[in-house]
Amino acid sequence: MRAAAITVSLIFACAGLPVPASSQTLPSPAVLLTNAEQVREAAPAETGKALPVSFSGVVIDKADPGQQAVILLDGNTGIYVAPKNNATMFDSYRRGDLLEIHGITDPGQFAPIVIADTAKKLGTAKIPLAQPVTYQQLITGSLDAQWVEISGVVRQCYTNPADPQSDIQTIIVASDAGLVPVGMVKGSGQQIQVDSEVRVRAVSLYLFDQKRQAVTPVLHVPLGEPVVVEKAAPKDPFDTPLRSTASLLMFSPDNLYGYAHRVHVQGTVTCCQPGAFVWIRDGNMGLSIQTTQPEPLQPGDKIDVLGFPTFGSYPPALKDSTIRKIGYTEPLPPLALTNFNAAFDHENDLVAVDGTLTQIQPVLNGVALTLDKDGQLFKAFLKTTSGELTYPDWHVGSKVTVIGICSVAYDDTVPLPGIWQPKSFQIVLRSPSDLVVLARPPWWTLGHVAMLLGIVTCVLALMMGLVMFSSRRRLQEQERQRQMAEAEFAAILSERNRMAREIHDTLAQGLAATSVQLRLAKKFLNGTSEAAAEHLDTAQQLVRDSLEESRDSIWNMRSHVLENNDLADALQQILKQMAGGMEIKTHFMVIGRSRRLAPVVENNILRIGQEAISNATKHSGARDINVTLEYLEKQFRLRVTDNGCGFDPNNPPFTDGGFGLIGMRERATELNGQLDVRSSPGHGADITLDAPLSKS
Repeated sequence: MRAAAITVSLIFACAGLPVPASSQTLPSPAVLLTNAEQVREAAPAETGKALPVSFSGVVIDKADPGQQAVILLDGNTGIYVAPKNNATMFDSYRRGDLLEIHGITDPGQFAPIVIADTAKKLGTAKIPLAQPVTYQQLITGSLDAQWVEISGVVRQCYTNPADPQSDIQTIIVASDAGLVPVGMVKGSGQQIQVDSEVRVRAVSLYLFDQKRQAVTPVLHVPLGEPVVVEKAAPKDPFDTPLRSTASLLMFSPDNLYGYAHRVHVQGTVTCCQPGAFVWIRDGNMGLSIQTTQPEPLQPGDKIDVLGFPTFGSYPPALKDSTIRKIGYTEPLPPLALTNFNAAFDHENDLVAVDGTLTQIQPVLNGVALTLDKDGQLFKAFLKTTSGELTYPDWHVGSKVTVIGICSVAYDDTVPLPGIWQPKSFQIVLRSPSDLVVLARPPWWTLGHVAMLLGIVTCVLALMMGLVMFSSRRRLQEQERQRQMAEAEFAAILSERNRMAREIHDTLAQGLAATSVQLRLAKKFLNGTSEAAAEHLDTAQQLVRDSLEESRDSIWNMRSHVLENNDLADALQQILKQMAGGMEIKTHFMVIGRSRRLAPVVENNILRIGQEAISNATKHSGARDINVTLEYLEKQFRLRVTDNGCGFDPNNPPFTDGGFGLIGMRERATELNGQLDVRSSPGHGADITLDAPLSKS
């Protein structure tokens, strides 16, 4: 019944299915475990409870010389047994001894084990027959510490290079398309040759990770257990029939060649990576060869190769190969690929292909290049050993030729069955000289354009900065000059106001007093002398004219009208005063938002408006005068119109006491404005001033 339960459990475990509860016959912790099978079936949590164990078994192998542990076979079930305290417990026991073990369970690092308190020899027993297994059964991890048998072909024989003094010789056996490491004690005296067909009886152990997961099976052949050679390797492997590369893995109705064994090929070396890969050309085909031989080979070397074909790769390659040099010839020229798809016919061969270099990218231990061939991209790789690669002549956009080993890439989806179609290829460069620059890229590359745009942007930004700095300096200078001009103008106005007050208080008052005295003198004459009266009238008229001129001068000199009023009110006041007492209709209008301007600006506008109004009231004989002051967003406009007699703007009349059109134009120029005078005899006058606004 127990054997049936084990069989059911193994079937379900191999299928990846949960084991039915009926097949898990785990003992109660209170029950003594009496055989190895019960220990193996217990879960790690159960074996961690130190369950009592008592059973007998035959020693198959000393599993761990460092701890003197043994592998006991209880019936057909093996178990790993280690001593608890006495490290020499198993020293006197040998393979075939029948021992009685008392101890406890332990979860072990991978599979359950037994920690022995005592061991007693009961006698000797015959080693049971090993259980035949396959590679697929080994890799499940379920055969730890079991006595198994496997058949296959020896692929490698070696001693651990990290421990050349080790007593263990390792052979790699290919079985069922899997590779199984087999360790055997050197003292056995057996010399196993590569390519031998062998049958191995050994204890199955495992390499595992920290999560108790199997990585690979490792078989250990006990000392004294021979490896059965069922078919010896040829005494001179290179005497085996020579094969062509084109014949590898070809259809053969009678499986004549048997691809489990090595094949013998010859060819000329096209590329070599010592201790890793060699590429040859055999006839018109290339072949990739994997080898651990460190001897360097040069292009042109003719070599014999013994290697195992890899089934399932595309195209065929040889692994675990042995190489010997048999001659030398001139290095073979690369095959020129005329188009992108031509690469698919030359896998693993030395080829040359033209293209445009589109990307240079450093990668681990080398550099990867991306090239464009007929609008399709492919890769080229150069492996380096120095860790630093210099390629001063390699520039993106160059027209180049790359020479190297062609490696074809295939579609991820494999047809069942059919042709496995290639989709792209890669080139493995042998040295930097395998990239030949045919033509450098044009200067107007994307990188150069970006660099030029960056420089232009920086220059424009610098120029804008300089312009802004210069403009700010110029505005500051203009502001300083404006402030100086306003200060100077304010001083001039102050002085003119002072002089006007002096004239008003002295000369004007004196002339007014003189006029009064002349009028009294004429009164006292009372007509006694007509000649004297006439002279008095003349003198009085001269005094009145002088008084009027002095008043006009005072008006021109003083700007007190702007001291208490804005420009619009000042112009309106002037219009009212000058038209007062006369039969003249006046109209004054302000358009826009009235606001104060700089004193210099307001004074010049006021004087221009004053002169235009004065000319209209004194000389034109107008009956209607219109004054419009318009504030726009960036400029202002002053317009004075009348319906008087008009004049010729090209030959204006002289105006007593005023500065005339010439003075008006000069003031307009000071304002950076334009004075437009439109008039003709008999049609009135239209005077318009347009000038930019200044800061108030």
